[in-house]
Amino acid sequence: MKKQLALTTAMAATLTSLSACSSGNDWEGSYADNDTRVCVDEAGRRVDDSQCRSYIRGGGYYGWYYVNRGSRLPYYGDSVRDTKLGIKGSPAPVAGRSYADAPSHTNLTRSAAMSRGGFGSSSRSFGGGRS
Repeated sequence: MKKQLALTTAMAATLTSLSACSSGNDWEGSYADNDTRVCVDEAGRRVDDSQCRSYIRGGGYYGWYYVNRGSRLPYYGDSVRDTKLGIKGSPAPVAGRSYADAPSHTNLTRSAAMSRGGFGSSSRSFGGGRS
């Protein structure tokens, strides 16, 4: 009984420490070292820059959004209009400024966490399957 209790306590401590590491800032993001441009769709969500470079009239709206130096850079699918993300910029460039392309390490898409079962899941457990 004591071994089982010790294992359970150790497991609980490990899980608690792991959740403390994930404080919700996993996707805090990168910040622009320079004035930067990113391509956005009509809803203000970031898309691949190739959409703005190869835009064909009548095929939807894509345009550049100009992110200020020091501002957070959006990932694909992030809305530049979402004030919680802290993206500061404008749909129009500021005269006299030059804008860099977004760095490749920001070419990511956020995704929701996925549950794969585990303790208490309805999946068959080892040794408990039907024969």
